[in-house]
Amino acid sequence: MAPDIYSILNYPHRERNELLEHALADLGITLHPFGSNVVWGVPILGKGWSSIVVYGIQEQREVAIKIQRKDSHRLSLGREALFLRIVNDKGIGPTLYHEGKDFLVLEYIKGVPIRDALVQVEHLRSFLEQCYTLDLLNVDHGQIQGGKHLVVGEKCWIIDFEKAGFRTPRNVSSLVSEVFLRKTECASRIRSQVPIPPESLIEIIRNYKKTKDLTWLLDALRLT
Repeated sequence: MAPDIYSILNYPHRERNELLEHALADLGITLHPFGSNVVWGVPILGKGWSSIVVYGIQEQREVAIKIQRKDSHRLSLGREALFLRIVNDKGIGPTLYHEGKDFLVLEYIKGVPIRDALVQVEHLRSFLEQCYTLDLLNVDHGQIQGGKHLVVGEKCWIIDFEKAGFRTPRNVSSLVSEVFLRKTECASRIRSQVPIPPESLIEIIRNYKKTKDLTWLLDALRLT
């Protein structure tokens, strides 16, 4: 018997979430067990401390549905929806299709995290340009370092804005640190393509923070 994706919509509680089932049905969304994470034997796209993400089809369009966990301390997903609307207007992040009471319907992103990708110079440029735009908006993503929210596919995506905020932005500096300075296999591969001494990178980050000059930064990182 195939796993019942609808059995986990009230996670971590076991009872069915009929309100959410009806809301998704009204939007023409059918859910399907799919993904690399597993909850109660059901494959899903993602599982975090405050939400789970499941795969669905809406009018022949692939979507990702982010559902607030019943044990989450957050009041709603409204704050994340707010930042998605802001960054979507600049062509950043997965498209927000619908905001519900305790769920978001998002564009389904196909790709792999940057740490698992064969990163090319054009990927670095794209991520830097997006991070630069976020800096100009004074939107700090909050989770650029770590790399799991940077996805390489048909294009480059920054995903998961649940911890974003209007605060001193560190998106560009966090990205440079992640892809050049960290002691990871991904950073090592990138340094082999763009060999810049660590002390020079630190000075480059400092100068960018002062000037906010993207053209200078791309030249200094030899990405033009």
